[in-house]
Amino acid sequence: MKEITGYKVFDEKKELKRVVPTKAELSLEDNEWLKGVSCFIINKEGKILIEKRANKGLTPGKLDLCSGHVDGNEVSTQAMIRELREELGIPLEESMNVIPLEELDLKFENKGTSKRNFFIKFFCLKRNKDNVKIQKDEVEEICYIPMEEAFELIRTGKTKFPKDDRYENIFEKVREIYHGKSKKEVKEFK
Repeated sequence: MKEITGYKVFDEKKELKRVVPTKAELSLEDNEWLKGVSCFIINKEGKILIEKRANKGLTPGKLDLCSGHVDGNEVSTQAMIRELREELGIPLEESMNVIPLEELDLKFENKGTSKRNFFIKFFCLKRNKDNVKIQKDEVEEICYIPMEEAFELIRTGKTKFPKDDRYENIFEKVREIYHGKSKKEVKEFK
C-alpha cells in the first residue's frame, strides 16, 4: 500500500474524494468530511478525563476528550492509540486496550466562523491509573470529572462537541464498560 501523508477527504457517504496536506484542512468545502477519533478515558473512581485544548488549532481553549485526526493510511483504532500516546503519554501496552464504540457524523465550529465536518469514531479506555504526561502544545490542562457531569457537558454543547441527541447510546456503552461489561458484551450493543 502506498504511504499517504496528510488527510483523506470524504464525501457525506464516506467515499474517498481526495487527499490534502494537513494545512489544507481549513480550506475544505462544506460537503467535505475528515475522519477523527475521540476517547472517553475513565479512571477507577468512574471519572472522565477532560482536556482543555491549547490555544491553537481548530478548537482553541475548548474542553475536549482525548481527540485527533485520522492521519494518512491509519485506521481509527491506530489513530486513537497514537493520540493517547502523543497527547497524554499513555503507554502503547495500555492504549491498545481501547474499546471502539460507534461513529457519528458531526459538524464542529472552527473559531466561530465556519463548520468542519468530521466522522468521529468514539472509543473508551478504562484505566487503573491517573498518571499522564500532557503534550503542552495541544493540551493546556486536564482534569477528571464525574462521568455524568462529563456527559452533560458534551450533551449540551459545552465542549468542542456540538450539541447533539445522538450521544446517548455512546454514553450508555461507556457506563457499561465502567461497570465491568466485557468487550464482547459491549460489541453486542452495536
